[in-house]
Amino acid sequence: MADEGVPGDDGRRWKVGELAEATGLTVRTLHHFDEIGLLQPSERSPGGHRLYTDAEVRRLYQVLALRQLGVPLAEIKSLDGDLSGLIRRQLLQVEQQIGQLQQVRQHILSLLHRLSDGPTIDQLLAVMEAMMKTSYFTPDQLTRLKARHREVGAEGFQRWRARWTEIADEVRAHLAAGTDPADPEVQAAARRWTQLMDEMTGGDRSILAAMYAKMDGQGPEAATLDVVSSDVWAYVKRALAVGHQAA
Repeated sequence: MADEGVPGDDGRRWKVGELAEATGLTVRTLHHFDEIGLLQPSERSPGGHRLYTDAEVRRLYQVLALRQLGVPLAEIKSLDGDLSGLIRRQLLQVEQQIGQLQQVRQHILSLLHRLSDGPTIDQLLAVMEAMMKTSYFTPDQLTRLKARHREVGAEGFQRWRARWTEIADEVRAHLAAGTDPADPEVQAAARRWTQLMDEMTGGDRSILAAMYAKMDGQGPEAATLDVVSSDVWAYVKRALAVGHQAA
């Protein structure tokens, strides 16, 4: 319902509570977006309440879509102009994944046709190789990620996993308690999550975006080897959306 008393425009105006309810975000998250200059309502009601226009709702959709791609809030805030380059890169990555999956399919079909005779070792190796290539990461990203893992070694990787498990358990406790994702303790956990992700990826935002895309596409349980559950990942994304990782 359009708010009365807004001169010069017959378009709908959304109050912050209405927009929060429609998007599934919290009012506190929208207030934070306003405070950091990411999404600022251009109008106020006669009573001083924030009013969001259609253009600002579209801007919010853009923000949430880019967050789903793993783009940090700081980069979203500074983004200006045509988004086609970013979207084309994402499309290229998806098309590469489709091509890799098609290769896996062909190898598996070939195995099915030969089950009566028993597949050869070479055929099994071909399937395993194709499955390993099926990834949300580009070859260059995989090379950089493997180099990062070699830097820390097996013990360092296990320490990462232990820290990730600890953070996930803490987040699960907040989720069970019904804590608002904007709560300071949840935000502290979100900052530790972000710091760990930076360590694991060497601060490479493109690798982080691919990692998050894999968690969304394959499911966090499969992508993290059961370190992060679906409900914890959904809650973490809400906490990250508040924006403290943009600092």
